Amino acid sequence: MRYILFIVAVLIFTSCRNENGNILKGAWLVEEIHWITKDTTYSINKAQPGIFIISDSVYSFIWTPIKEKRKSFKKLATPTTEEIIYGFQSIVLNAGTYQMTDSVLTINAIVAKVPGFEGGQQTFSYQINDDTLQLKMVDETYPNGAKPAWFGKLETQFVMSRLD
Repeated sequence: MRYILFIVAVLIFTSCRNENGNILKGAWLVEEIHWITKDTTYSINKAQPGIFIISDSVYSFIWTPIKEKRKSFKKLATPTTEEIIYGFQSIVLNAGTYQMTDSVLTINAIVAKVPGFEGGQQTFSYQINDDTLQLKMVDETYPNGAKPAWFGKLETQFVMSRLD
């Protein structure tokens, strides 16, 4: 009986991984965002569009940190200064390479929305249940080695569903 349970457990575990063993590989839709401090959690339970894509060696992560739908520019080709500022503040994105273990993902930005963050790192813990990914940012390091003011005080958790 133990042998059968072991075989079933191995089959379940390996069926959750793709051919290269990377259970994160694919595209994930951001469904929820939670900013967690020791005494308060601020949540967006129905997040605006965001997507996390991960391949064998690179990732791209784009998400919207606001509850409401982003406002369109009145004239798409000629936005006002206020519209440009709002557009910049209403989206987060970076892309690059990554390393991962069975529970930790560290991303290394090659391209970033914020000029100067190229070469920076973000570290996430992660869990997958069926087609739901919980990705919690627990650390960020700027290219010069400095940490942001929120380090040690805030964690950002994303709940995502698998798109493919």
